[in-house]
Amino acid sequence: MFVSEEGNDNSPGTKDAPVRTLQRAIGLAAHVRRNGQAPTRRVYACGGLFEEAISLPQGVDIWGGRLCAGGDWSYGGPLDEQNVLTVIAPPVGIPVRVLGGDDDAVSAEEDATSVIFGVRVEAADASARDGKSSIAMILEHGARAIVQSSVILAGDGKDGEPGEDAPSFRANAGVVGNDGVDACTANMAPGALPVVTVCGDGIESTGGQGGDGGLETGDHGTSGLPEPVGTPDNRGSAGTGASSMPCADGGRGGDGADADRAAGAASAGLLGVEGWVGPRGENGKPGGVGQGGGGGGGGKGRDPMNACPAGRPQGGAAGGSGGSGGCGGKGGKGGDYGGASIGIVALQGSDLTVEDSKVLGAKGGNGGVGGTGQWGGLGPDGGHGGHSLGPDWSRGCAGGGGGNGGRGGDAGGGLGGHSLGIGSVSATVTLGYKATVSPGQAGTGGIGGNSTPERPLGKGNDGTAQFWYRFDAPDPEPPQ
Repeated sequence: MFVSEEGNDNSPGTKDAPVRTLQRAIGLAAHVRRNGQAPTRRVYACGGLFEEAISLPQGVDIWGGRLCAGGDWSYGGPLDEQNVLTVIAPPVGIPVRVLGGDDDAVSAEEDATSVIFGVRVEAADASARDGKSSIAMILEHGARAIVQSSVILAGDGKDGEPGEDAPSFRANAGVVGNDGVDACTANMAPGALPVVTVCGDGIESTGGQGGDGGLETGDHGTSGLPEPVGTPDNRGSAGTGASSMPCADGGRGGDGADADRAAGAASAGLLGVEGWVGPRGENGKPGGVGQGGGGGGGGKGRDPMNACPAGRPQGGAAGGSGGSGGCGGKGGKGGDYGGASIGIVALQGSDLTVEDSKVLGAKGGNGGVGGTGQWGGLGPDGGHGGHSLGPDWSRGCAGGGGGNGGRGGDAGGGLGGHSLGIGSVSATVTLGYKATVSPGQAGTGGIGGNSTPERPLGKGNDGTAQFWYRFDAPDPEPPQ
């Protein structure tokens, strides 16, 4: 089947009446003809520009660089700068895709091989499905192709987007503790009720309940929750109730732990039918929730020398409850990967041979910067203890303040995009003596949030620049 820039897709695809597009010619060459003859399996293309992405069934050939002036469709000799190649250069997408055996509608032969001859394949910058990578040719699973006397050029990859920053304002603050009731208002004054902060991740911070005010002794308050991690200076301890000594205030809650900086992207990424997908930097983890303050101890209403006024209830003042702790800050989002620039991708089970051709990668995109974490919420004061009517031992004690929430972690940077002549995974690749396969410049990994180029903490790995890089096969899916 014959294709020319001057052709018409309604034509039969003969020398005298060529079609206009490569894909139309490929479709005609791949199917049984009207007279029942076998498919031609060959496409002859004039030198010129074809701005289309093509899918080539296994066993169908493209013979480009034909000299079509005068209608002889001859081959003009060595395909160099002085001779016109057939240029395949779509504005978007992967220019050439060789289909595997499962997609082959042409031949039942298991070893059917497509020959791609006399073409110049040019991938546009960042034109693959991910919107970042540029890949000129893909051999799908099980595909077989010989690239001969051709030039295969990838475009530049696009830089990865920075990871989303966590909110610039602080996370939710805790709640001020409740005040205890005054002395001599009840024979057993109930301690102030706890206050609770529910954070976005479902973790609660609870201030300790105030101790009850009693007759002969006051009750202890309760400790704040959650239990602090590690050994902080403050532990939200419960205040003691009055007995032989006055009551004690509740302790301040422990601060939530700051999250560590997340790691940058490290793996090489994966090849698939849409090209290459790289890893993002790790997301920052949330900061720890501040512990609630301990509840203040309750007072007592009387001892051998003192008592509430006659006719009044005799209980001491109740303790105030602790303030709840502030919520932990959210983590930043990981930086995105930079787009890769790969001349040819060969997937599992495929067989690629490159002879007397150039296969070139261009520039990989830089990885995106990791997002910054959010500051934790502040822990407020505890509630006041109830007032006394005279002696110090009758007063209620204050609840402790809530702990501050920990800062959310800064995220890691994304992987730099690779620059490869050929990228393969479990494929057979053969390079002929006159094959030139070269990379361009790989992208640099993105730095972590809140770091600098001089001190690039949380940095993603730089991309790889190699003439041929073999990727690891993806892990098999577990059985259902």
